[in-house]
Amino acid sequence: MQNASTVFFLLLFVSAPNFAQSPYSISWKNDGLIMGSSAAISLFAVSLNDSLHVLTPAERFALNKNSINIFDRWATNFASVELSQASDLLVGACIVAPAGLLLFDKNIGSDWQTISTMYAETALLATFLPSLGKGPAKRIRPYLYNPNAPLKLQQDDEANRSFFSGHTTWSFASMTFLAVVYSDFYPNSKYKTAVWTVSMSAASAVGLMRIFSGAHFPSDVLLGALVGGTIGYGIPYLHRVSSSSVGVVPSPFGGMQLSLSVPLR
Repeated sequence: MQNASTVFFLLLFVSAPNFAQSPYSISWKNDGLIMGSSAAISLFAVSLNDSLHVLTPAERFALNKNSINIFDRWATNFASVELSQASDLLVGACIVAPAGLLLFDKNIGSDWQTISTMYAETALLATFLPSLGKGPAKRIRPYLYNPNAPLKLQQDDEANRSFFSGHTTWSFASMTFLAVVYSDFYPNSKYKTAVWTVSMSAASAVGLMRIFSGAHFPSDVLLGALVGGTIGYGIPYLHRVSSSSVGVVPSPFGGMQLSLSVPLR
């Protein structure tokens, strides 16, 4: 895995054509609003997540997988500590992967302040948005419905934080971010398809591991992929030169409101 990652980023470095001007820009107004909104979301999400309690033995005994919708029910057949740990390692690799753009590519690396700011915003949202679902939903993880689940999983204090998948959100946010940034710097690169394929394959592998480890239902993973992909694409898009603007404008109902202006292309 490590050798493959090194070859992947060396490929980007060797093959990428020169691109003199960064496709992104940052500003105190736009990034202040994005960071401020992300911080507010994070505080609210933490308050929701902290309200969850560890399941009692009686609550675990009362669980019935037949109460789960047909689309998700099959995921209760899995319970693997090893596969869950493997997903931890892979999502960690996805999280640090965008740093390879700065380390192995001189053009992207020269714009490290902008890229780092964008990725910090991506990280904030990818970390805390899943908690907005976990707190209100209090969804039990699939492995709790499996009578053969290891005791370590049965006593897990994260057992009612299934909805929705934070690992999948993070993997799709980081890998979509990597692919979008590479594509924006090198729109005519013949390796763009390969970058997208490798990125989405790695993110999807994390999601599949979360299902087959019994940690998440398919719907948890699908929503995590949607949210993460939106973050990973949206943050670079908001920073593209002349692509959009964020601001505060008077509301027609009184007071002020957040405004996003996106040109049609």
